[in-house]
Amino acid sequence: MILVLLMMFSCRDPFEPDLSDIPVEVLVAEGYIEIQGESIIRLSKTVPVRSTQSSPVISGAKLSLLDSNNGRWEFVEKEEGVYSLNGNFSPSETYQLQIELIGGKVYKTENLQPIISPEIDELGFLRDQNGVEIFVSTKGDEQAQYFLWSYQEYWIFRPGVISRLIYNDGEVRFRDTDERIDLCWKNNLNPKIVLQNAARFEDNRILQRELVLIPNNSEKLTQRYSIEVMQMAISQEAFDFWEILRKNSDDIGGIFSPLPSLIRGNIYNVTDESEPVIGYISMGKSATKRIYIDISDVFPWPVFIPEYEFCGISFQDTIPPTKQALFEAFGKGDRMPARDLYASNGEIIGYFGAPTQCVDCTLRGSNVRPEFWED
Repeated sequence: MILVLLMMFSCRDPFEPDLSDIPVEVLVAEGYIEIQGESIIRLSKTVPVRSTQSSPVISGAKLSLLDSNNGRWEFVEKEEGVYSLNGNFSPSETYQLQIELIGGKVYKTENLQPIISPEIDELGFLRDQNGVEIFVSTKGDEQAQYFLWSYQEYWIFRPGVISRLIYNDGEVRFRDTDERIDLCWKNNLNPKIVLQNAARFEDNRILQRELVLIPNNSEKLTQRYSIEVMQMAISQEAFDFWEILRKNSDDIGGIFSPLPSLIRGNIYNVTDESEPVIGYISMGKSATKRIYIDISDVFPWPVFIPEYEFCGISFQDTIPPTKQALFEAFGKGDRMPARDLYASNGEIIGYFGAPTQCVDCTLRGSNVRPEFWED
């Protein structure tokens, strides 16, 4: 047995693939064009496989939506690499997205035929031994059989140590409402790819397609959680593109996993169609729906946040309420006041502190309430 193991492991050598001929800084275009409302297109470039930097965004580009009747609508760059267009467009017309980069390169999509998505029949959740599964149900038709879902998650969480105190200008006081750091929101805006072909099912009805599995002990259900789902009906070509991308992202790594596939979308360089471009732009009318889940809906729900595992208040170290003592304790910024201590006559005796990373939830999220949030 030992001999067999030695032979197996002695045959393993590091494999370094030759990637020198693979082009870098390939254009990546992401987005969906709505026939009613706001459309968002994001432009970026690829980076080398071994690079640790994030994909650089492409700013200063000129994006236009063209129709077959010489109509033209211009996108506006609302932030670096993010382009927006608001309008109402005919679902019976065909369109093209044109991208002009600084330097003169021009790209276009193949003709886009808008597809109207049916409404989301149900957006719900199930609690089981593995956690909470969030699912979507819908019904396709002859024009809308292939579906792509995207979603945005937001949730409330609290830090390891709750404090309403702040050290400011040499003294400790209670925080104002807009200064609070004991309640924050966190989000997940880059979720996995979720697809489904409605033609596989009787009457084109998709029932309880899993979108998200929130595992037990997740902080997402610490207090209140919300998910907004966007459902897009897409063409078969777009479905095939996203399925390849999903496999390349999710199914790579095991010995029985499929080999990575070439990803080519519906965008091309007008003067050099051989240039690789990554992305598939679809157009149509999406359907959206939002739900909220409270901790009371899934109770009991114990929460474990690794960043706060060893957090606590140092009750053995009382900091006197003098400017010098407060500065020495909290002036460096690595600790914060967590509790105050009063004498029986109501006079302040001192304060207890805790590490900043345990008290300040804004180090992991935002204390600004999202505009859409409902209590």
